[in-house]
Amino acid sequence: MRPLFFVADHKIRRIAGPVAGTGRLLAQRADGGYSLSQVRIAYVGGTEEEHQAFESIVKDDGTTVVRFLLPAEAIATLIARTTDLLMIDVMQHSHDVLALLKTAKTEHGPTGRIPVIVVAGIDATSRVQACLHRGADDYVILPHDRSNPLLIHKRISSALRVYAANHTTAKAPPPDTAVMPIRAAGKAPMIIDAAWENAQTVHRFIPREFLDMLERKSLADVKLGDHMQREMTVFFSDIRDFTQLSERLTPQENFSFLTSYLRNVTPIIRARGGFVDKYLGDGVMALFPGAAIDAVQAAVDLGQQIGRYNHGRRLAGYAPIKIGTGLHRGSLMLGTIGAEDQMQTTVIADAVNLASRIEGMTKTFGVNLLLSGSVIENLPKDHKFRLRALGAVRAKGKSEAVEIYECYDNDAHELAEHKDKTQPQFAAGMAEYRKGMLLTAGRIFSRIAEICPEDTVAAYFRDRCTLSVVRERAGPWDGAEHLEVK
Repeated sequence: MRPLFFVADHKIRRIAGPVAGTGRLLAQRADGGYSLSQVRIAYVGGTEEEHQAFESIVKDDGTTVVRFLLPAEAIATLIARTTDLLMIDVMQHSHDVLALLKTAKTEHGPTGRIPVIVVAGIDATSRVQACLHRGADDYVILPHDRSNPLLIHKRISSALRVYAANHTTAKAPPPDTAVMPIRAAGKAPMIIDAAWENAQTVHRFIPREFLDMLERKSLADVKLGDHMQREMTVFFSDIRDFTQLSERLTPQENFSFLTSYLRNVTPIIRARGGFVDKYLGDGVMALFPGAAIDAVQAAVDLGQQIGRYNHGRRLAGYAPIKIGTGLHRGSLMLGTIGAEDQMQTTVIADAVNLASRIEGMTKTFGVNLLLSGSVIENLPKDHKFRLRALGAVRAKGKSEAVEIYECYDNDAHELAEHKDKTQPQFAAGMAEYRKGMLLTAGRIFSRIAEICPEDTVAAYFRDRCTLSVVRERAGPWDGAEHLEVK
């Protein structure tokens, strides 16, 4: 799906009024409808043909900026308040649709909701009803009719009028509730529920998902020792060689860089149903309570976003960055620790330590994304991820080996094609390696590495297939790699 930006300039007959807080305008036409002035529309999903049809319709409707975005990109614009109207094709993955609706309707509180119009074929009425039930404002039936644009014009202008009302109408405070007036430049004060604002402030530091899992409505309801146990996928990711990068930056530049980077990461995790548990300087630890495929797709999405982020860095004269991501699935204990007057939320589980170590193994193998066997076992059989089994590894301090897999969806095209073609040879090499047939395995891995020197995993096992490998083992050969990463 291509990101597309266009601006179509047309004369406005009569200003009907501003969309408060945005500087965007609705202009009434002679036919009684409304044109759009400087309105930013994010369109998620759909085909190239549908995009072109939509373009031709809204081009005739004022000064409009339309962006065709991926779900994670659209969520980022909602969080940044750079979208005024969201169009969602209902045939997107249900997790994406729900995440988009949730963000649009709750991200900025009761006076800052973004209008949503869902787009669907005539045979998708059940999905449309589900979206309307979850907060969508209206719907448009496909295909977009270029010869009759009035329907879309009316529905968009109607949604934006609701948006304007949401921004300009004061929220009536409940009895005995403290309220605070907020005055924007040149505007009448809006009244915001202080309790709501305090809750939003809390959620900037403690994920609301954490409270939901503890079945607590607010932080005030949380008690020391509250806990719950649940199986989840743990997601660790960090920037490669960040220490060297940060040494060349001032403290202010370091914080600006990390802020810019993490703004690209967080929406992607949210879009796939996960939430950030901790920011770890140049990395993140996230939890995915749902299906394992959500976490894997988020990791792949993150790799793609880093590619786009690096393109912007190159244009600005900065060096690109590389990241490593590790995933492991297991049982976790979530709860609160500390003292009555100073507590914090935490996650306690061996699965967290394993996920962290698997992320560290990406440096050893020179790859971007590693998954544990428990993640692979929980993927649907018809998944489309490009995987390569790297055998068993035993991380430092661990008595049991863990099967790991490389996911190379985000590798350069030539490298990914090479890994696809050499899958049978690589699997044969791993089988010989695990049996202790190191000379045979070494020859196989050597041939694979010769074909493509960028295959760092084949080169790693080629170099490991020496007699020194045997001498490192105090006990019998078990075919597992002993890695010293923490």
